[in-house]
Amino acid sequence: AEVQKEFRGKPIFIEENCIVCGACAEVCPSNAIEVEEYKKDDKMYRVLIRDYGKCIFCGECLAHCTTQDGIEFTNEFEMASLSKDDFFERIEDKLVLCEICGKPITTEKHLDWLEKKLGEKAFANQSIIIQRAIELGLIDEEPADKEARERFLREDFYRRLCPACRASMFLKEDWG
Repeated sequence: AEVQKEFRGKPIFIEENCIVCGACAEVCPSNAIEVEEYKKDDKMYRVLIRDYGKCIFCGECLAHCTTQDGIEFTNEFEMASLSKDDFFERIEDKLVLCEICGKPITTEKHLDWLEKKLGEKAFANQSIIIQRAIELGLIDEEPADKEARERFLREDFYRRLCPACRASMFLKEDWG
């Protein structure tokens, strides 16, 4: 018997379209998707792990996907296996970190997607400008001075900063 197209089978991450933002994990009612961050070779990575043993195939991950095409439901519903690894799916990307406090801002794929989505307006966002300059080889990935400072300087406007550090920088600039 042929499975109907509308039947929701196994959900999968689409590598080209998933920006590894974690929105799917936030809305998953069965907590089948976990977000983990790890360090490897002085770089931070975010990984999304889907546990098909917990997945209830509800479609919330697809409905709330930031890109709307980072997840796809297949017609595959027979998932019996003798290997535990077959019940997990992983996707990962490198994190962009705040140059002041070191906290994660987002993933590189997310910044690339934002640039495409915003078009010419993307260049009002310093993190996107800096990411593009790094990819083009115009600047080094590591900032020249990684020292945490007591106060922000005007030049910090052109650094990759998390929302908290960027807000602090603007407050210090405007109010001293």
